Amino acid sequence: MLTKKAQYAFRALTVLAKRQQNAGDEGLSEWMSARQISEASPMSVKFLEQILVDLRSAGVVKSRRGPHGGHTLSLPSDQILMAKVLRLMDGPIAPLACVSLHYYERCEDCVEEDCGLHRMMAEVRDAQLSILEHRTLADLVNPT
Repeated sequence: MLTKKAQYAFRALTVLAKRQQNAGDEGLSEWMSARQISEASPMSVKFLEQILVDLRSAGVVKSRRGPHGGHTLSLPSDQILMAKVLRLMDGPIAPLACVSLHYYERCEDCVEEDCGLHRMMAEVRDAQLSILEHRTLADLVNPT
């Protein structure tokens, strides 16, 4: 299950991606304040600001101060992988640490080679990753 943090991150990124898409067509600035983002997709501004700090640290968004400042995407929306954002916000995608590709931890009391749960959860992880590693923010903005 996605945390609120991940849900808000995806909502905020969708708002920024739509703004980036429409900026040239409508003569708008791509830059949006946290308040503008939260008005476009209602969420707590304080919580959103924390999320934007994490997204900026990971190079997903860039920010600038001043009257024409705010936040914008660092990359085109078709280069921002869903899996990257999800890992950034929620940590491991895998349902168990012993099947995680990026956050692996061996179970203390389990022999992975003989564990049916390990094998099944590895399949679950692979199924999720087969979608999340190939979908981008652009897929949220322009669903097929």
